[in-house]
Amino acid sequence: MTVEIRDNLLVKKDLTELENLIYGNLPWYLNKEQVTGADDGCWFSHIIYDEDVPKSDIYNPVMDIFKNYLKYVTLIRINANLLLRQETPSISDFHTDCDWNFEDEEKMTTAIFYLNTNNGATEFKDGDRIDSVKNRLIIFPTTASHRAIGQTDVSKRIVFNFNFIKRESVTT
Repeated sequence: MTVEIRDNLLVKKDLTELENLIYGNLPWYLNKEQVTGADDGCWFSHIIYDEDVPKSDIYNPVMDIFKNYLKYVTLIRINANLLLRQETPSISDFHTDCDWNFEDEEKMTTAIFYLNTNNGATEFKDGDRIDSVKNRLIIFPTTASHRAIGQTDVSKRIVFNFNFIKRESVTT
């Protein structure tokens, strides 16, 4: 499995705008477990887009920022996720983000954008580990089993999670 890593993704203006959206008056919703049925620790989320419908007032500004970085045909879901600092890192169970059946499963893509740097990470079942670095985007097949590793060094770990059907590369 290949994970594409893009560091320093957003220009300063876009990154500042995104931080202002998140650190402003955004409502966060408590989830009792990270992976359904896993009893792997609570976390907070803000659903931005789901089931073909914008679910948040920040949908348009978020998409204005990311539209030039994510090459998609169809959006599936966008969440902002928040983990609070713990004495020992909370570690979710391995999971995939979408369990829907799609005709072209190999085009299903997940992208994670790290809003802040911390000692948390995204770990894949094959052993790869991607550290949480501010302004980093990782892109990988949605079928790749992965998990969140919480942080112990800063008060919050904030990531954006995008699920989409990728656009085919254009060849000439």
